[in-house]
Amino acid sequence: KMADEKQVSSQGETEGVNCLAYDEAIMAQQDRIQQEFMDLIELCEKQQSLGELLSSFNDQSVSDYIVVYLRLLTSGYLQREHVFFQHFIEGGRSVKEFCQQEVEPMSKESDHIHIIALAQALNVSILVEYMDRGEGGTVNNHVFPEGSEPRIFLLYRPGHYDILYK
Repeated sequence: KMADEKQVSSQGETEGVNCLAYDEAIMAQQDRIQQEFMDLIELCEKQQSLGELLSSFNDQSVSDYIVVYLRLLTSGYLQREHVFFQHFIEGGRSVKEFCQQEVEPMSKESDHIHIIALAQALNVSILVEYMDRGEGGTVNNHVFPEGSEPRIFLLYRPGHYDILYK
């Protein structure tokens, strides 16, 4: 059954449209997605050879599950903290609508708000090196949250993030 309902928060504010079929489909995949993610974490903890780790990360069936898991984690955090994040959403959309349209789909680019939410959800510091298309090939670094010691390093090229290994 598909139903569009308005969800109302305790303050009486509309949080967005809730499509039950959509939410049920996400929940049905959540266990598989989480298991793939945990399997990869265990592989990292076993300190496998670099070749084995790269092979796992480069296997699209595994890497897609990881990306989906991180997108859902980011979406969940944004929605849980919607009171804070709603001020950064453009176009009159609710946080839930933004997540369904911009965070959860695989084909969408991640932006500043995604990285902030992911860093907070994982309680980990992320350094993003932004490639500048200007002269001189400058790189601008940003740490999320500011002033913390980064543990994850990402390179942002317009339209795509890559993991940097240090």
